[in-house]
Amino acid sequence: MTAGPGVPGRVEVTARALNSLARAVAAERLGAPAKRVRVGLGDAAGALTIDVESPVRAQDDLVTATGRAAGDIRDRVAALTGRRVGSTHIELTGIVREHDGRVR
Repeated sequence: MTAGPGVPGRVEVTARALNSLARAVAAERLGAPAKRVRVGLGDAAGALTIDVESPVRAQDDLVTATGRAAGDIRDRVAALTGRRVGSTHIELTGIVREHDGRVR
């Protein structure tokens, strides 16, 4: 990735930073605490792949919502990093329910 027009140099984003960013985006989109979200990054023909293991907030149609979340995560990570993201795979590990103002 190169810097913007007229700005000399390069911008390097480490794998650790990419992982943290993808975890934060996934946690926000799935409605889960970031500490319960696991993200793995890979490469498929030069595109970034994202594997997410996470609980999801309770809602009526989990399958449709999770499918939408995968696309949203892919698009948001691509926009924030300037990288091409090929696919996002989500494995649900549980349900996050709100109780008395706290998330469990």
